[in-house]
Amino acid sequence: MHSTQPRPTPLRIYEPNIIHNPKTWMGIWTPHGWRVHQKRWGKAKCITVKLSGDGKTTFFPRALLDPKTSRVEWQDDLHLKDDPYTDGGIYPSDPRVEYPAGRPRWAVSHTLLCYPVCDHNLYTHEYTWDMTHGHLQTHFRNHVLLEEARTDSRDGKTVRIRNTPISQTIEGNVHYPMPNSAVRGVWADPDKRGENLYTKRIVQLIPMHNGVYGISPKLPVVQCHGMFQVLANDPLDKAFDSTTGLCTDPARVIEQMLIPLDEPKIAFLKLSIKLVKSKLYQGDIGMIDQPYAVVDEAHIARARERIGSRFVMGRVGYGYENAIGKAHDYNGYEHFFDLNNDGLIDEADIQRISRHLGRKVRHNIYHGAYFGGDWLSTTICLNNEHTPGTPCIADYEYGGGYDAQTGVIHLLNTPGPDQPVWVEYHHDAPAEAGDENIVLHLYRETGV
Repeated sequence: MHSTQPRPTPLRIYEPNIIHNPKTWMGIWTPHGWRVHQKRWGKAKCITVKLSGDGKTTFFPRALLDPKTSRVEWQDDLHLKDDPYTDGGIYPSDPRVEYPAGRPRWAVSHTLLCYPVCDHNLYTHEYTWDMTHGHLQTHFRNHVLLEEARTDSRDGKTVRIRNTPISQTIEGNVHYPMPNSAVRGVWADPDKRGENLYTKRIVQLIPMHNGVYGISPKLPVVQCHGMFQVLANDPLDKAFDSTTGLCTDPARVIEQMLIPLDEPKIAFLKLSIKLVKSKLYQGDIGMIDQPYAVVDEAHIARARERIGSRFVMGRVGYGYENAIGKAHDYNGYEHFFDLNNDGLIDEADIQRISRHLGRKVRHNIYHGAYFGGDWLSTTICLNNEHTPGTPCIADYEYGGGYDAQTGVIHLLNTPGPDQPVWVEYHHDAPAEAGDENIVLHLYRETGV
């Protein structure tokens, strides 16, 4: 009989908004609200365990048990400042899984920011775990770059893919039956040229849920291109519908408000920050000082430093290179320099940035942020006390949604009934058969 961890389970709270100091409390936005625990700083030894896939198994009972003690030897409210598998202790010391061996299956916080599609619900964890009994449940995401399919024969508004289940949301160590960005697109052309039949890009004025997170009116979110601060003299009544918040005059937004909807990534510029007092944070926090900046030679030089950098799953970002706290040392792939979104920073991207040299733009404060299936975020607080309601301009794409179990994808547009289409999507699959091809990093607490 295996014994379990004698340490009491840490207090976890679900709350509708941020009401605890984020410097001392950890919060994850979930469909049930904020899953919150107090950060418990300590020390731990990393223990590595290897598992073997068989092509069928996704549930591994007692996999988290320490090989020496047959117990779970830590709790998942533990934060480690020197943990090489996270970034400066921002996230707790969850179990870390590599599958296949050598490829990390997590992308917490700063590493996730170096993904072309920064979907917290899809990439942060591809597994859930049971801290009481030590069980592990995998949801390994398989990326299908292109699959030929056909629209339905009735009205052509759906398409069914071969591999199921289509990946769904994981947040706060819970798997939710909610769509995310797993379906990237459906095209009538095998080269993905022309209209994406699954997604629609919109610009929308939304009220923020708090200082950094906003609930997206349209979902599931598939990609975010930008988040922009609203200023006092913005002509909102002339540029946005008063009921839906949808942008009605993109040219005015670009020309008068200096928001580059035509090329939003050029506004990922170095922020000018001022310190503001916050009762919630019990001290000073940084907020935007100057809302505008100019695309200059220094920005282009930073992009040139990354020429040749390519996105490789699990092998990019500050967390991967253990560069958190010295972020200037990371010169790898970052999506905001990849203007053509091909996963490679090259001369074509430099040329696109250079066309805007000297252009004044409003800061894109999605820089350093990410999104989920039904939410968007900014990199910096728009409200120092996280009070709801601060308006923000969101430039994002949403999809038609899907039924994960049947593999049916709903289209926003259609080429017609019974027509060939090509689909890009992620689905969950068990690890392939192999000896010790799943590597699991656990923790054994050693003190404070």
